[in-house]
Amino acid sequence: MKIIIVEDETIIRNGLVKHIKWESLGIKELRVAANTQEALAICESYVPDIVVSDISMPGENGIVLCRKLRKLFPEIEIIFVTGYADKEYLKAAIDLHAVRYVEKPINRKDISEAVQEAVSRYQKTMEHKEAQLHTLFIDSASFPIDLRGKNVFRVGILQLGQREGLAEVKQKLTEGLDGWLRKYGLAMLTEISDPTMISFLLGREEGQIVGASARKEYVQLMEQILGEEIRWFLAMGSQVEGAEHITDSWQAARQVKKALAYLGWNHAAFPEELQGSHGFEMDMSVVERFAEAVSGKKEDAAVELLNNFAQELERKQVFLNADVRHVYYALNLVIKQAELALRVNDKSHGVEESGEDPFEHVAAFAEMNQYLQSRLAGLFEDGEAQKSTYVVKRVMDYIWENYSDSSLSIKMLADHVYLTPTYLSNVFKKSAGLTIGQYMVDVRIDKAKRLMKEPQLKFYQVASMVGYEDANYFAKIFKKKTNMTPSEYKESLSVR
Repeated sequence: MKIIIVEDETIIRNGLVKHIKWESLGIKELRVAANTQEALAICESYVPDIVVSDISMPGENGIVLCRKLRKLFPEIEIIFVTGYADKEYLKAAIDLHAVRYVEKPINRKDISEAVQEAVSRYQKTMEHKEAQLHTLFIDSASFPIDLRGKNVFRVGILQLGQREGLAEVKQKLTEGLDGWLRKYGLAMLTEISDPTMISFLLGREEGQIVGASARKEYVQLMEQILGEEIRWFLAMGSQVEGAEHITDSWQAARQVKKALAYLGWNHAAFPEELQGSHGFEMDMSVVERFAEAVSGKKEDAAVELLNNFAQELERKQVFLNADVRHVYYALNLVIKQAELALRVNDKSHGVEESGEDPFEHVAAFAEMNQYLQSRLAGLFEDGEAQKSTYVVKRVMDYIWENYSDSSLSIKMLADHVYLTPTYLSNVFKKSAGLTIGQYMVDVRIDKAKRLMKEPQLKFYQVASMVGYEDANYFAKIFKKKTNMTPSEYKESLSVR
């Protein structure tokens, strides 16, 4: 399990890390943060199961932090630590369903018992969720659809590349497939399985459910419903006869979902299309040859090795597993060591190390390959101006990928490229000719314009989708950039 400790006092923070036997409590990964802002930045990619947070901290306090984390990760378990026995704090802890409210000075036994309880509660929550889903696909009595007259079934799993907006995607899926379902005499049940996944069941009286002839039409319809803004992967299970075999289709869909690794996002996969054993005998010499190419400054050779490795994984339809991740981690470490060797005597860059694993949540080989190639490009560029261009491009790409996050900040961007915020701001302004803040506004307004082409979206919904929590503030920014209010701009679209 994964935990994050948020404590502004260095002595206490370090003491918790060093003097608690985390592994014996079931904790496999641990991160620390000194304040709310830093904790939220870490949790963008590190998804904790448990948070141990001080309440009274500079800036936003631990209550505010845990409310935000609870919204992002509904199953997270919370332990509060504080030196103030305040009734309002206690009430907030109760409202957030916190495991414990541990007072300072911290007793090692108290914090260990709190973590044990948090681990137990989290495991029970996950077991209950798994049991609910298991029941959903086994017990026909639990289906809120009429199974009478339905003899053939097929389960689908829609994996999303982001955590937000799952309910909206579910609604889009239900409404967008309505005509297609009626056309083929199908009934459908959808269920949110976890923060990034929707499972659904298709049933009909007889015949094929998304057979070979209807497959292309079905995938094109899914592409139309989900659009280009959402990263998705559709895994279909096998068709089965009889409600008692629905679980077999579900298990098949879960296996097919692993094909995301070599097919990549915005694709669909069916069990009939999967080939091979999905195994792969790892050739670790690729890491040695890659290290030789990097140390010898042979960029073409290094890129070729990366491409050949990725193509081999794709050709053999390898599922993402620990062995594959290990190879990519090793390749990434080779580049990281080369970067550090170049920068070790140049502290003006403000390079900051991060324990963050860049592949921790990556699901496709293409993404891993792209990431490593982008780092190689920066490593082999000559001259300060070219290095700055590389950094600015990475920051711009990150903004385009995360513009909908209202908490996106210069600190987060600086952490992403291992620079200090001040140095990054100067490099960006010098290279791009505008500030990072100005560029973020430009990106968000551009995205807002595209979203406003959807007639069903209200302007306040668009505001939230492009990272503005305050719709009125978004309207002011929009008018300043376009000389039109959001309503006026939307009306202008209908006139064209």
